[in-house]
Amino acid sequence: MKIVLIKKFRIMKKVFVLLLGLIFLSGTAQKMSIKYLEGQWTSNGEGTDITIEKAGINKLTISEISSYSGDEVKVLNYKIEKNCLYIETIFEPTGFKAISKYIIINENTMVADIVSDQPGQVIYKRLINPKEQ
Repeated sequence: MKIVLIKKFRIMKKVFVLLLGLIFLSGTAQKMSIKYLEGQWTSNGEGTDITIEKAGINKLTISEISSYSGDEVKVLNYKIEKNCLYIETIFEPTGFKAISKYIIINENTMVADIVSDQPGQVIYKRLINPKEQ
């Protein structure tokens, strides 16, 4: 019974995140810019932790760490198109590949729509003072 409730909670959580993302995307999304992307972002254990740094004019350095294992997720490619950041990654220990579409909701929140063998949406929050945590 407990396992069924946990599975139902996870499904409801995903539905809520999807609805929340769609509501925000309908008109409140911020313009994608390096200013809004720079910083450390956490999925609060739902996917990866991401660090985005400016690496020159219109260039970024992006690193991802698995929230589950703490291992690096290799960034294969990225692009900013329209108001979205697309990041293509591979988790080399398992060969798991994904393309994530990030949309900035506000200065400290973005939503990732993940296309992979395990698709879904994840909400990311900016770590305001990452050295204190």
